Amino acid sequence: MSAPRGRPGSPDISGGPILLLVNPTSGHGRSMKLLPRTVAALEGAGFTPTVHITENLADATEHARAAAAGSIVAVLGGDGFLGASAAGAKESGAVLLPLAGGRGNDTVRRLGLALDPVKAIGSLGRLVTRDLDMGTVNGRPYLGVANVGFDGLANEYGNSARLNLGPFVYLYGGLKAFLDWKNVTFTLSVDGRQRVFPGWFVAVGNVGQYGGGLRICPQAKVDDGQLDVVSLGRAGILGVAATFLRSYHGAHLGQRNITFSRGAAVTIKASKPLNVYADGELVAPLPAEIGVLLQAVKVLVPANSPALR
Repeated sequence: MSAPRGRPGSPDISGGPILLLVNPTSGHGRSMKLLPRTVAALEGAGFTPTVHITENLADATEHARAAAAGSIVAVLGGDGFLGASAAGAKESGAVLLPLAGGRGNDTVRRLGLALDPVKAIGSLGRLVTRDLDMGTVNGRPYLGVANVGFDGLANEYGNSARLNLGPFVYLYGGLKAFLDWKNVTFTLSVDGRQRVFPGWFVAVGNVGQYGGGLRICPQAKVDDGQLDVVSLGRAGILGVAATFLRSYHGAHLGQRNITFSRGAAVTIKASKPLNVYADGELVAPLPAEIGVLLQAVKVLVPANSPALR
């Protein structure tokens, strides 16, 4: 096994100033409910937090971009909020501390961090700094998964759900999308290898998990300079449902209608208008060019994170 890229170690975690970015809308207000305990935990760990309640994702990016190089920026929100903050930290050199404040919290889960922000802060002494890769969709950075197709439609329905269903909101979105989806033809190229196929989705994973626990790219590593590409071809409704159920355990790659590849340059086109999502957020309509930024952002993670090589 090769040594991990990036420089292990940690910034000064003995105390001092720390910026805490908070998304007030994450998890239907979950971040705001967790905020008092999170601030108290940071203070208990010797930090002096500056709390910024963000207005939108661009605001999070700007504040992370303005942070001092090597300083810690704690991020309390969901996957999209973390991805937006990472885009800013990529430029500033700040070190991110991801704190779960959303519904699915897939990136936090896959990185191996505690889902309770207080516990995550309590584990700071056991975390190390790793230089993680980021994906890009038409130039926009992301951390977790970029996806297009049936799962994107399910994501749209999940995000618009009025009920607070937690991670099950994506299951709700998937069931609703079944009623509206018709197969399309994708044109997929990975490092110049092109394939045209009728199918249901294409997922391009960096961290590799999304949708409230779906390990759609279960072999993805966030420090290997590669993107994992998983697509589902022709299948019936039951086959699609089985794929997503198996993906909770990362056990779907052996299906005959699943295709897996790995590369650094991915292009996706489709025979009908479809939107691309990344970290659960709408990015752009197809066509899409997806790439990877090597060692792009510093993040505090467990040394034995399952997302690392």
